[in-house]
Amino acid sequence: MSDGVFKPGLNMEEYLAGRALEIQDLKDRKLFKDVVEKLFLELYRYTQAEYQALEDRIFGEMQSVRSDYAISIGLTDRAHYDATDTFLQPIRKEDVEPHEFATDELLSCLKDGAAYPLYSVFLEADYQTVQNFAKEGRIYHGVVQTDHGEFRAQCTVRPERTYLEQVEMLYHIFSTNFLPWATVCTAYLHKFFRVELLSIEDLDPKETIQEIRVEFEEYQNMVRYDRIPLWNLVQISEKSSTYPEPCVDKINFDHRIFAHRLDPECQYLVANPDVELTNIRRLHGDLILTCPEEHPHQWLLYRVNHPCSQTRTGYPVLSNLSRESFSGNLSERYRRGVKTRAEIARVLSAYHYEDYVCFQNVTLAPTGRMQRQTYCMDDFLLDELRTEHGGTDMILFFTSPKPEHFLTLDIMSFLVTQVQSLFPEYNCLGQLL
Repeated sequence: MSDGVFKPGLNMEEYLAGRALEIQDLKDRKLFKDVVEKLFLELYRYTQAEYQALEDRIFGEMQSVRSDYAISIGLTDRAHYDATDTFLQPIRKEDVEPHEFATDELLSCLKDGAAYPLYSVFLEADYQTVQNFAKEGRIYHGVVQTDHGEFRAQCTVRPERTYLEQVEMLYHIFSTNFLPWATVCTAYLHKFFRVELLSIEDLDPKETIQEIRVEFEEYQNMVRYDRIPLWNLVQISEKSSTYPEPCVDKINFDHRIFAHRLDPECQYLVANPDVELTNIRRLHGDLILTCPEEHPHQWLLYRVNHPCSQTRTGYPVLSNLSRESFSGNLSERYRRGVKTRAEIARVLSAYHYEDYVCFQNVTLAPTGRMQRQTYCMDDFLLDELRTEHGGTDMILFFTSPKPEHFLTLDIMSFLVTQVQSLFPEYNCLGQLL
């Protein structure tokens, strides 16, 4: 419909009523109302409704599924963890329980020459400091406090890989659910370390350990205890609601989980490693899983929670959710390549991280000339086809309103990882100006 006929903001009812008043003859005016107003107004309303439905359908088809499966990661301390929060839950459920040390098990482990894992700590420091803290071989002195005294001990730290392994598992779940992978912002997870006990002096197996303190020397003020990483995934288990229905191919069966057993506002990921899924869909709120299993099955699901305004964590929640735009969704749908600096800026500005870093420029340089300030958050993707061995770096330059913040280089790493997926032929690096 042309703007010359139906201008923006036009009220057709008022327009026709005004034109009717211009007709002086009452019979003609009544005829105008009976014929033109009723017939034309109904046609106009029908046309507007169809046009709006067409517009909604086009925008709906262009909507990216990534927003429905956006992963958020937060951080809180054990004392302020809220088990009733409907948004974020612990990545590991056992993190909410206080640490307990079995003296006999501890001594047996040390006797066998192995290190005994104590607990995890969070290093509230930037990427470069975390790298130094993670160097192997560093020994830290500690004290084991028991009911009857203190015992000197030696400890070391190792990167805590458990949480990152959960993200890697999530990547495989996305693959089996026929969903495109979107890099998760794992800034917090790279800063966790496992403290391990190497030796202890003359501890009696009958002693009850109350506390184990470690002196982290120059890192002491950066180490945080009892921190719990959270994400917006909740693991649940549901059985097929009815007996599976055979598909037309006579090979697969549709397993249905009724809508009343699911949250209508949330999406679900199927995590059964023993089932080969061929299709997953939602129909009138029901979750329908297609697979060769002919009998009712117990399904392991992850519910993807949506943000809640009541969530309080003490640390910013980091998400891979990007602002949606019609042009961005259209480019993603048709796999339109990014070729210019302006397009890179559009991709990076879609994420809500302007408070940490702002993209400024990009350049190409021979590999090895730039000191690395960033790391890849998708380093577990070992099956990726890459051609970056050509010897060229793509260097992305950023500025930051708070360059000293402990998350700045990590957020930059997340954004650089996004660009790396667009340019596999280069080795992408980030540089803070």
